[in-house]
Amino acid sequence: MKKLSVKTVLVIAALILGACTPTVATRGNLISETKLQKIQPQKSTRADVIEAWGPPTAMSPFDTNVWYYIGETTSQKGIFAPEVDRRRMIRVKFDTSNNDTVVEVAEIDPKLAKDVQLVDRTTPTAGKEYTAVQQFIGNLGKYNSQDPAKK
Repeated sequence: MKKLSVKTVLVIAALILGACTPTVATRGNLISETKLQKIQPQKSTRADVIEAWGPPTAMSPFDTNVWYYIGETTSQKGIFAPEVDRRRMIRVKFDTSNNDTVVEVAEIDPKLAKDVQLVDRTTPTAGKEYTAVQQFIGNLGKYNSQDPAKK
């Protein structure tokens, strides 16, 4: 009986310790230091950036010659909210007059990022909202008609 309880305790302890392992997720394009060094201002081109880093995470809406690479790593323990462990934002500017040459590669401070506040408004739609009972009564007899002309 004691051997069974010791095995049970060990299994339960292993399950509890396994549950404490955080779930790690990487989102976006997290550029490593080695990849960052591959792109040199005044030497690299737009094609070199795409080859080394892939397509940008975002492009400037007002100037298509500015690309952003944004990535982050988060970890979540159990039911708690995920926490950002590492975030990196890189801005790349190109000069179109000089064969799409990279003019600037700058790392943006992640502390400057702002959370987007979502709006709770809803768009009104035309029509009438029916309750479940109104929908049920409205459909009675609609699909099982005894009209001989439909047979």
